[in-house]
Amino acid sequence: MLHPDAVDLDDLCAALDDRSSETRWFLNTDDGRIVPAFEGMEEPEDLEDPVWRRIEADSASVGYRDMAEFVAGVHHRRASELLDRAIAGRGAFRRFKDTLVEFPELRDAWFRFRDARARRRALAWLADAGVVERVAGEKAMARHPDPPADDKDVVAALAVDLQMLYGDRLERVLLVGASEESTPELVELVVVVRDLRSPWLELEQMDEILWRHAERAGAAVVAVPVDPDGFAAAATPLLRRAAALGVRVG
Repeated sequence: MLHPDAVDLDDLCAALDDRSSETRWFLNTDDGRIVPAFEGMEEPEDLEDPVWRRIEADSASVGYRDMAEFVAGVHHRRASELLDRAIAGRGAFRRFKDTLVEFPELRDAWFRFRDARARRRALAWLADAGVVERVAGEKAMARHPDPPADDKDVVAALAVDLQMLYGDRLERVLLVGASEESTPELVELVVVVRDLRSPWLELEQMDEILWRHAERAGAAVVAVPVDPDGFAAAATPLLRRAAALGVRVG
C-alpha cells in the first residue's frame, strides 16, 4: 500500500470535485500518480492496466453540505442571512460564490474550510479504496481539521446584535480576559446598559442572541449586564477585570 504522502492531495481533490462528462481521472496504485483522460484525446497511459484505479467524482450534495455547514458557523449577522438565502434552491453554488465576494475575510475562511474538508475526504477515499492503510489515512486526516472559528468575529458579531437590541441604551460591550486567560470555550462579556431594569430582565432579553452565537461558536457565552454607575463602582472582581483589562468590542 501507498503512504498517504505519496499522493498529491490537491490533484485527488480536483479529481473528486470534477463532475464533467468530458474528463475521467485515474490513480496509479503503485506510485500515487493521478492523471486525467480527456474525451476524444489519446490516453496518456495504459489505463486498462489493473494498477490504475478510476476516481469517481463526489456527488454535488457533498459540496452543498460543506456550504451549509460553513454558513451555519458564520457569526456575522448580515453575511449569515445573505448566505442562508443564497444557498436555498437552484443556482445555490453560483449565488454562494457571488455573495462571498462582498465579504473578503469570509471568502478566505471558506477556502480554508473547503480545502480542509476536501483533503479529509480525499484521504478517506484512499483508505476506502484500499490504497493506503486505514490507520495511516486517519492520522493524515487529523492534520487537516476544520479551521477554528475566529473569536474576534464571534464577539464583534455579537456586539452588533446587542447594539441592534438596545439602540441608544447600550453604552459599551467589553470582552473580559482577552489575553492568555481567555479560551475558545468561554467568551465573557460585560454589557453596560443605560436605564438598566434588572440584570435578570436584561439577560432574559439577551438570551436568544447569546444562545445563537454560543451555538455557532461552539463556546459558552457569558454576559454580565450592568448600568454605568455599577460599572464605574467596579464592586466585583469581574467588573474590576473588565475596567482594567477589558477590550471594547461595541
